[in-house]
Amino acid sequence: MQAGQTVTKPSITLCVHIHEGCEQKLREIQAGIEEEGVPCTVLPETEPDCIALACKGASLSQLGVGIGISSSGLCIHHHKLPANEPLFVLQGTGNGSEWRRFGYNAARLIKGIPFKNGDPSPAATGEPDLTRVVREIVLKILKETAQTMGR
Repeated sequence: MQAGQTVTKPSITLCVHIHEGCEQKLREIQAGIEEEGVPCTVLPETEPDCIALACKGASLSQLGVGIGISSSGLCIHHHKLPANEPLFVLQGTGNGSEWRRFGYNAARLIKGIPFKNGDPSPAATGEPDLTRVVREIVLKILKETAQTMGR
């Protein structure tokens, strides 16, 4: 599809600002979406901001979900959210598992099932990694319990 065209089939719309490495990102994102059984449509765009791309994709998608892919990051947006409040944002290049998880989670948003959690770096999100913290606490409790029972 050419930039500026509309999406006519029910699908997640991936708006892509073409850049070095975007083929790998696109392949992993599409694989995650496909594994969840949801169709997607790819639109090349000139906009370099992943949030604006995702917002545009969500507005074009009959399913209401868009993914923005740019050199600066990835974003998942839903058409009912305010333009400046996307659902998920990954700043920076990321890696294959993060890209695929974006595909899974965009499809899961449509299906209404729980999102797949990753192990995001606290620096990337600006928030503590809750999964890691909970895991460390549980392991500490288990270790202390094992030591107490061994006495």
